Amino acid sequence: MATAFVLTGCQNGEPFDTQSPDDAPLILKPYNESGTGSFTYNLANPDTPLFDSVTVTPSRYTTVNWYLDGNLIFTGTKINMCFPAGKYALVIEAVTEKGLRTERKGSVTVHPYDTDPYSAAPAGGRHLVPGIEMSLNGQNLSKVTKIILTSDFYGENEVCSVEPSYKDDATLKFTLPALADGRYYVRFIDAEGNVYGAEVAEIHNGSVALSGFSEFVPGETWTITGVNLQNVASLTVDDQTITELTVTETSVTLTAPAAAIGQHTLSMKNQDGSDVLFVTEEGTVAQAKTVVSEEKTIWTGPHYIQWSENLVRIESTDMAQVPAGSTIVIYYDKLPAGHEAYYEGAEYKEYQKMQIITAWWTELVAGFDVNDDTPNPYSFTYTAAMKELVDAQNAMSVVGWGLNINKITYK
Repeated sequence: MATAFVLTGCQNGEPFDTQSPDDAPLILKPYNESGTGSFTYNLANPDTPLFDSVTVTPSRYTTVNWYLDGNLIFTGTKINMCFPAGKYALVIEAVTEKGLRTERKGSVTVHPYDTDPYSAAPAGGRHLVPGIEMSLNGQNLSKVTKIILTSDFYGENEVCSVEPSYKDDATLKFTLPALADGRYYVRFIDAEGNVYGAEVAEIHNGSVALSGFSEFVPGETWTITGVNLQNVASLTVDDQTITELTVTETSVTLTAPAAAIGQHTLSMKNQDGSDVLFVTEEGTVAQAKTVVSEEKTIWTGPHYIQWSENLVRIESTDMAQVPAGSTIVIYYDKLPAGHEAYYEGAEYKEYQKMQIITAWWTELVAGFDVNDDTPNPYSFTYTAAMKELVDAQNAMSVVGWGLNINKITYK
C-alpha cells in the first residue's frame, strides 16, 4: 500500500523545473531536418529555405537570434527562410532576459540556379574603387542590365545603381560613382526586373594592398598588388625605407631589400604621408607582417580551379628558372562546404582533387584526392623528365576541383 501510494503521487505530480532566469544560456543541441546536425548550411538554390531548429536552456527565459553577416534576420528557435545566392557568415545567439548570452558560428551557402547571373567573391574578398572601371567575373552575366549596391542585407537601402559598360556571359565591366568606404551587398538586375544575389564588395577610396606582401626574397623582384597604389612613395621593412619603386594603380614593384630569414614588419606611405592599408586575415591594418622565405615564388593567386574551365597555368618561359631537382610547393585552400560540390539528385556531393599536367595535359603528378591528411602546402620534386616535358609542351598547369590555389614556389 505504501509503495502504491508513492508511485501514484509521482505520476500525478508536476515535473521538477530547474530552469532559472539567472542561469547562463546554453545552446544544447543543433539539429535540422536534413539530419546533418550542423550549423554549416548548403542550400541548393535561392528557393531552398534554411530550415532548422536549436534547443536552448533556460528555454523559457532565452531568446534566440539568427544573424547573417551581422544582420539580424530572424528571432526564434526554428527558422524557415530563403535568401539570395551567396556565401554568408552565420551567428546563432542565445540571450537571456538578464542579458547573459552565448553564440554558435557557422556559414550559409546559397547556390544560384544554373541559368541565373551570379558572381562569387574571391577568397581574398572583392575590393572595388569608385571612378575606375572595375570587373566582375561569373556566369550568365550577359543578362545583367544593372549592378546595384545596397548598404543592408535585404537591399532596401540602395546606394548606387550603374549599367555595365561591357558584358558577356563571363564578365561585367562598370564604373562606380563616388561612394564612402565600407562593405556593400551586390545585387544584379535583369531586363525583367528580377533581382539576384552576388555577395558583397568592399569600397576603398584610399590605397589598399591586397596580396603579394606576406613574404619576399631579398634581391628578387617584389610585386605587391592592390587598389589606388599609384601614389605610393615609399615602402619600409623594419627600419629600411625604399623609395625606388615602380607604381601603377594596381601594383608596387621593387627590388626586395636585404633581410634575415624570418618575420619582419612592413608599411607603405603615399606621397601625402598617408598610410597604405593591408588587407589581412586579422583585418585591415597599417602595418603588416612579412616573411623572408627561402622559397622563390613563380606564381601567385588566388585562383579557383574547376578542371578545364579554370586552371593555373605557368608558361615554360617562367618555368625555365626552376632547376631540375627543385622542390615545387603548392599553397592551397579547400573551399567552404558547397563551393567544392557538384549536384547529384537531391544532394550535394563534396570533393577536392588536384593534378599536375603540361599544357598538352600530359601527366606530371597523377591526380589525387585532397583530404584532411593531404599536406598543405603540397610539394613534389621537379625531376629532369618533368622539366623536359614542360619545356617541350609549353607550360606546367595545376588542375582539379574545389580548391583555391594561392601560390606556387620552388626551393
